[in-house]
Amino acid sequence: MGKKKFNETGFGKFLAKAGDTLKDKGGDIAGIAIKVATGNISGAIADATGMLKGDNSSEAKALLTELQLKMKEFEVEMYQLEIQDRDSARSREVEIKKAGGNDIMMIITGSVGLLAFLVILYTILFRTLPEGNEKLVYHLLGVVEGVSVTIFAYYFGSSKGSKDKSSLLSGK
Repeated sequence: MGKKKFNETGFGKFLAKAGDTLKDKGGDIAGIAIKVATGNISGAIADATGMLKGDNSSEAKALLTELQLKMKEFEVEMYQLEIQDRDSARSREVEIKKAGGNDIMMIITGSVGLLAFLVILYTILFRTLPEGNEKLVYHLLGVVEGVSVTIFAYYFGSSKGSKDKSSLLSGK
């Protein structure tokens, strides 16, 4: 399936229909278009919603209801993309196992993350830190800890559990 042109999307059709009403309210259609073009769909919808709120005309109320529906559709689409992303990561792990290989990235990233965390932890616990660098080291500890947690959550947390479950279900 080819890419849709913006005017073929639900929000594009909505803007074409609502454009005159938004302009009459002093709306910045160009600003909304720029937000859409830069990928800030939520911001564009929020701007259009803000322009329509407070207008008690039946046309504005109908457009606002439609816009709110478009926002819900957008949220559902974003959620579906997130699910597809997770599914592709899980599928990747299953395919690696099917091919009989080990995930070398799991071993490398897990080892590097753990080593970096241990080095910084050792430095804090057993070394005297220069006064000017204490905050920097504590900040680095937080950053490396966050990275380590993310690595371990991906490879050894719910994704690993999903990978193991998928392997079990596929009989491998």
